[in-house]
Amino acid sequence: MYNFLIKMPRIYFLREDGRAMGAAQIIIALIHCALGVLCFRLFLQEENIPETGYVPVPVTLIYTFWTVPFFINSGSASVEAQRHPTRRLFVAAIIMNIISFCFATIGAAILTLACLTYQSKSNDYIWSQMAGSMLLQFLLFSAISEMIIAGLLISWIVKALQHTEYDEE
Repeated sequence: MYNFLIKMPRIYFLREDGRAMGAAQIIIALIHCALGVLCFRLFLQEENIPETGYVPVPVTLIYTFWTVPFFINSGSASVEAQRHPTRRLFVAAIIMNIISFCFATIGAAILTLACLTYQSKSNDYIWSQMAGSMLLQFLLFSAISEMIIAGLLISWIVKALQHTEYDEE
């Protein structure tokens, strides 16, 4: 009886929201990349600001551009796991979402420190320093959003792997 059950194909059911969450991860990655380009242009090319508070600008930019492929891959893996629910794709989606969650957590810590310690150099209102502060806050928001979505997808996929049904074919 045990051999008969092992050879039967298994069907995994991931919530329908999994595909939408994966697409949201891809969109967040693209927004993250665009914000990184804006930070590069503002901090390094226009204003030549070497650091944002206690965090050097290159650290922020390296984080921003280095995490984009991981966010896109985790979103793609989640969408693919929703389309073709196999154990292999679910495990790949879990691994990619765990990596994205870890990077988003590290980024949230870096960006929180940068946002809290970023100060203007003078008491005058300078639009570029206000724009820099807003860019850091938007990057922080996108990192936190990625962290929440990756965490939700990890829990949904783990639940889907625990509740399997056997195909009758």
